[in-house]
Amino acid sequence: MNEKQASSSLTRRSALWAAGALVLSGNSLLFSQAWASPEVEKALEGLIGSKRPEVSPRLKLHLPEYAYDGTRVPFSVEVEYPMTESDYVRQVHVLSERNPFPRIATFHFTPRSGRAFARTRIRLAMSQNVIVVAELSDGSVLTTSKWIEVTLNGCKED
Repeated sequence: MNEKQASSSLTRRSALWAAGALVLSGNSLLFSQAWASPEVEKALEGLIGSKRPEVSPRLKLHLPEYAYDGTRVPFSVEVEYPMTESDYVRQVHVLSERNPFPRIATFHFTPRSGRAFARTRIRLAMSQNVIVVAELSDGSVLTTSKWIEVTLNGCKED
């Protein structure tokens, strides 16, 4: 291998490593026009209007990295936020990037909820980003997403 070949393979290797690190970080460039489907954008507009969500580490999305069967994927979400009368999480919306219908669930909270936490099982059609959007009582919006690999379609019609 000559010096020119070694230089280009090192660059390729570095680029692949960087791309892998970005994917594994779990914080995608959410709502960039590069990947958001029109269906997800429309669903978000219907839920939060023209507000722009802020990517936040206070929003904890728990999904397995891989799901063999997309019909029963364990899911939980928690928002680390005070739940006082004047400052609380109002709603948490769950959306899918590639399901036939992007809206998966909406969870409603009040200060009396004690904490903003929900656990359930969701259906996923294929490998995709699952997007969580939290609306706060002050009108601000937080978001996060996570990629999950799905082997069997959980949204097929029989």
